[in-house]
Amino acid sequence: MSHPYKIVFADIDWTLISHKKKPPICDKASIRYLKKLQKEGIKVFICTARPYHSVNQINFFKYFKPDGMILSNGGYIIIDDRVIYETNMPIKEFELLCELAIKHNLNVEGIRHYNCFTINNNYKDVKELFFTYPEDLPPIEDYHNQNVIGATLFATKEYDEIFLKALKDDVYYYRYHDHGVDLASELHDKGVAIRKVLDHYNLNKKDAVAIGDDNQDISMFKAVKYGVAMGNAKEEVKQAATFISKDISHHGVKYALKHIK
Repeated sequence: MSHPYKIVFADIDWTLISHKKKPPICDKASIRYLKKLQKEGIKVFICTARPYHSVNQINFFKYFKPDGMILSNGGYIIIDDRVIYETNMPIKEFELLCELAIKHNLNVEGIRHYNCFTINNNYKDVKELFFTYPEDLPPIEDYHNQNVIGATLFATKEYDEIFLKALKDDVYYYRYHDHGVDLASELHDKGVAIRKVLDHYNLNKKDAVAIGDDNQDISMFKAVKYGVAMGNAKEEVKQAATFISKDISHHGVKYALKHIK
C-alpha cells in the first residue's frame, strides 16, 4: 500500500497512553494501526520526554516494539538497541546539583541509557511525581563520578530560584510538574533528534510525520512535513500543527495517519 510518508514519530503520554485512569491506558486501536504500518514498510519511532527505563516500567513495550526511540526529549536516540546519539551532563554540574539537593533535603534522579538511580531515601516529592507518572522507586547510588544523560530534581517551585541561581546558565532547567524539574547540559530538542534520525535513514523532511500534544512536541513539527496535534493538545501546539486530529480517547493517532493517507 502506498503512503505519502515513510516514517512516523509519535509521543507517548496523552498521545498513545492516557492517564485519565490508574494504571494508564494504552490506545490499542492506534497501536494496532502502527503495527500495520510497520508491516507495510513504514518505520515508527516513539519520541518522548521519558527515558528508556520509564517507558519500560509503564509496560509500553508489552504493547508495541518501535523501530527506534528518541528519549529524554531528544537527549538520546536508540536504534536497533544501539545508542546513536546522546548529550551528557558534565560530572561536576551533576555533583553540584546533588550537593545542593542534599543541603535542602531533596532528592535527585540520575538518568542513564537504560536505568536510573536516586541519591538518598527522601521519596516525598518522588512519590508525588510518580503518582502522576507511575514508576518504581529507583535504587540509591553514590552520585559522584556518574555519567548521566540528564537528571530530575524532585522539588516544589519554591526551590526554583535557589537552584537557578546556583546552577546559573550551565544547566538547562525545565519545570514540568509541581514536584519535578528536568535538568540537562543543554536544551534537549525533539526536532534536532528527528533530523538526526532522518539523516541516519537518508530520509527527507517530506517523508516524515510527527504526532504530539505538548509544548515539547512543537519542535517535532518543524522537522517534518506533517505535524499532527492531538485533539487533546495544548492550544499553542494546535496552532503549530499542519493537522489537528481527534483526542486520545477517539484514537487520534490512527485517525490522523489514515487521514494523511
